[in-house]
Amino acid sequence: MKTDFDLPSLAGVLPDRPIGVRNPGLADRYRMVFIAIIMGIVAIGTAIVVWPGLYRDFQIKLDPVEVTDASLASSECRSKRMTVNCKAGIAYTAPDGTTAIKDVDFSFIYIGGGDYETTVVAQRGHPENMTLSLAIDEFWNRALGSLAIVVLLGVVSVLLIRRHFHMAATYKGIKGAAKLEPVWARVTHRMKKRGKDRITYAPVTGRKTRLSVVSLFRKTETPWMHFVPMYNETFVLAVRHPDAPLPIMLDEAFDRLDLTAEEVQAARAARDAMFPES
Repeated sequence: MKTDFDLPSLAGVLPDRPIGVRNPGLADRYRMVFIAIIMGIVAIGTAIVVWPGLYRDFQIKLDPVEVTDASLASSECRSKRMTVNCKAGIAYTAPDGTTAIKDVDFSFIYIGGGDYETTVVAQRGHPENMTLSLAIDEFWNRALGSLAIVVLLGVVSVLLIRRHFHMAATYKGIKGAAKLEPVWARVTHRMKKRGKDRITYAPVTGRKTRLSVVSLFRKTETPWMHFVPMYNETFVLAVRHPDAPLPIMLDEAFDRLDLTAEEVQAARAARDAMFPES
């Protein structure tokens, strides 16, 4: 099989018979659903909270008029990282002659700092629809920023749900024994937490793919990994099940596969012979 790296052939590592998978070791199967739901809720909530105000400000932007008899009862803009959040209380005379306060709250993306000058503006013919001129000046900044947040969170949520279905299909597919295809995979991230090893790996297939999988190794498991100085990359051994979309990373003792003691010994010998210098 053609690969992106010049790695040894894996032919003969596993016996030529149907093999069952005891433990796929896939991490975050249900956690992905929870995170996806949270991100989806935040995306929808952002649209519900922010976009109606943007629409009202867009109406003002189409035909603004300065409200000379209004004043700012309170106003404050605070910068945090790359965003500026402004809050203000606009005091104006209501139709019944009383003084009313309208609260205005908006954010926009800005790198830097400084003072802002602003006035009170309203939609011509609709004096009740008012805001600060700064909100109108930064309208497209606000609109594109909120759109980017909603789209980003939505896309990530969909991708997490998609990966969950991939994992569910993998768990369902590996229930039956089948001839497994051994494949190399490169480690893209590794983290140890609470004695467990989380390893993110991507199969080396020669095809352009962004597929990456996270495997969780318990304290009693040892992942088999091999560092190749020529590529400055760490590689692991994984297997593909014909009925599962995700490859399964193997451990040092081959305990994740249903092999006999003799087959495990032969597999380890064949694998270790590929790198006699290690």
